[in-house]
Amino acid sequence: MIRERELDLLIDLLKLRRKYGAKSFELLAKALSSPEMTKQLSEILANIPRKAKTPYVKKKSQRANKYKVPKALATLERVDPQKYELLLKFFNDLVVKAVLPSLGDIKYFAEELGLPEVRAKSRQKALSPFINSLALLPFDKIKSRFQSSGVYRTGDRSLEGWSKIILDKEEK
Repeated sequence: MIRERELDLLIDLLKLRRKYGAKSFELLAKALSSPEMTKQLSEILANIPRKAKTPYVKKKSQRANKYKVPKALATLERVDPQKYELLLKFFNDLVVKAVLPSLGDIKYFAEELGLPEVRAKSRQKALSPFINSLALLPFDKIKSRFQSSGVYRTGDRSLEGWSKIILDKEEK
């Protein structure tokens, strides 16, 4: 009597037959009919490591995988280490949303710097082109703009923080 797991395996094999065609399966059947091939296949199947059942382990954050360092930063590391350090810190802060937390903020900041328009539809997709265009600016301009525009201000989103912003009473 065929068990459920064996039946699932047969169904998967039928799906593979559809994918690779009957001719490929006929050739495989002929090859498997030889005792040497059967022995070799048995050894291969016997030596496949089985996954040990482990307790649930939380996978790494998907956010870390989503954001890769833009190519412009990789080349800047060799060419202009100062600019690289500044932009890498800025990129990391962008990833964790410590600065410019929305796509609108990124678009506004890029416009303010005179960079090409950010056309991405999501914040995640906007980061690489944004950093790549920032990398083309001179180091002094980037550094002064980061300091003067308040992009690195620690945002107080409380009612008091907003009232300070609105009434321009924030400490400088």
